[in-house]
Amino acid sequence: MPWKTTAATAGLGIAALMLAACGGGGDPLAGNSSAAPSAAASDSTAARPIVVGSAAFTESAILAEMYSQALTAKGIASSTKLDIGAREVYIKALQDKSISVVPEYTGNLLDYFSAQPVTATTGKEIEAALPQALPAELKTLRPAKAADQDVYVVTKEFAAAKGIASLTDLKKVSGEVILGGLPELETRSYGKPGLENIYGVKLKEFKPYPSPAVKTKDLLDGKIQLASYFTTESVITDNGLVQLEDPQAMILPQNVVPLVRSEVAANSAVVSTIEAVQAALTTEDLTALNKRVSAERQEPKQVAAEYLKEKGLA
Repeated sequence: MPWKTTAATAGLGIAALMLAACGGGGDPLAGNSSAAPSAAASDSTAARPIVVGSAAFTESAILAEMYSQALTAKGIASSTKLDIGAREVYIKALQDKSISVVPEYTGNLLDYFSAQPVTATTGKEIEAALPQALPAELKTLRPAKAADQDVYVVTKEFAAAKGIASLTDLKKVSGEVILGGLPELETRSYGKPGLENIYGVKLKEFKPYPSPAVKTKDLLDGKIQLASYFTTESVITDNGLVQLEDPQAMILPQNVVPLVRSEVAANSAVVSTIEAVQAALTTEDLTALNKRVSAERQEPKQVAAEYLKEKGLA
């Protein structure tokens, strides 16, 4: 999967890895642009393009292309900055105005900005809590019904041999399991710390995988026993992997939500255009679109354009 996850996240060392993945130590916002700005408006402020950024994985790039291309189709100047990195990097880009919109996910966004431990557990509770958690210069638009959860998986063989069906069951193999996932998973609240503190699971090792293809091969080969994926990754069903239940709701609901600068949120034309895309999106759409990029080797730009045309949005 060439797009799904190519960057790292948490901590200074992880940030350095992310920047390297995004362009060899240069400006992570400098490359991977598409959808050149259209000449839609007459005054200089309106003519300034809406710059849509993306994180460094497939789905984020597809969503960014959708938002930008939908805006362009409405005569609103727009461009993209793809593959910026992980949350720590693209949030900074929003705050310094390098970009003006980025696709996000409700639960993880709330967890990132909340000054206190998150008590919200339902999608509605998270949506209601987000405005108070965000800094003044950032706003969210309407969340989509489409969701993409982080999820832990094991192979069918491992699940059967060890009697594993949920994260609680991992205590049976505490100290024996190697976890593979994105580098930031080592410090995320729903990653290694959550497994240890919420579920009492001691890991034998955490192994970072910027490449999902290598992670999947190692999981199937038994080099790791537990792996983290996104629920819209077709590799889960394609390989018959077992998704582990999360009875303690450690992983919050993750509906797709545009995170925008406050001046963008005040632009009704931009908001209505992006929210029209949001209204069309389903979880099944995301899964199918991701597969077209990861398995069928299509480009996010092409996949986004065809989807918008199919839905009458461009």
